[in-house]
Amino acid sequence: MKKKRRKKCKNNCNCDPLENYELPPCAKFLGSPNPLIKDGQILYRNLNRLYFFLTYNYSKFNNQNYNPINPATFNVNANANLQIDLYCFIIGLYINEVEKGNINFDSNVKIHDDEKADEFIKKVMENNYDLDSSFVPALTYVISNSNAVIALFTGTIDISITNFYIILMLSRFNSDYGLLFSDNAYVTNDFINRTLANIYVEFNKCRK
Repeated sequence: MKKKRRKKCKNNCNCDPLENYELPPCAKFLGSPNPLIKDGQILYRNLNRLYFFLTYNYSKFNNQNYNPINPATFNVNANANLQIDLYCFIIGLYINEVEKGNINFDSNVKIHDDEKADEFIKKVMENNYDLDSSFVPALTYVISNSNAVIALFTGTIDISITNFYIILMLSRFNSDYGLLFSDNAYVTNDFINRTLANIYVEFNKCRK
C-alpha cells in the first residue's frame, strides 16, 4: 500500500500548525467574532477598549445585624457608573491632584479648551460649597470588551464631591454626544482606543 504524500504549501510557506485549521459549523452560533477568516488569512482581533466612568457608591447602614424577618435591619446600597470621555477624565485627575496639594492651583493655567467651561471649573474650585457627602464618588477606568462577562482590568480613584459635580456638568454639556445615552458601551475616538483597535494577530492559512 502506497503512503499518501503530504502536499506542500504554495510558496513553501511554513504554516503546518494551521494547515488543516477549520472552524466547526456550529461556531457561528456561539457569538464569538474571533477568529475572522478572510482571503486565506486567519485574524484574531483585539476587541478590548478603554472606558472611563464617573462613579458613585451610596450605602446606608443600620448598624444592626441582618435579620430576614425584620425589615428595620435591611441596608441600602446603590452604585452608579456614568461613562465619560478621556478629556473629562484627565480634568478630573488634575482637580484631584490640586485638591490633594500635589499641584498648586493657578487661575491663569488653562484647564479646559472651552472658555466658558474653563471659567466654570475655576469658579467652583475657588469656592467652598456645603455639598451632600452621603455617597463616595470616584473616577473609574476599565479595560474590557463591551461584551465581556467580566472586565480585564478595573481601576478606581476616589475623588471629592466638588470634583464629582464638576465632571458631571462637563460630561453632560461639553462632551462626545455619543455618551449622552449612558449605555456604557460607547467607544470614544481617542488615541488609546485607536491604538487598541489596530492590534491584531494574523496567520496565513495554508492552501493545498
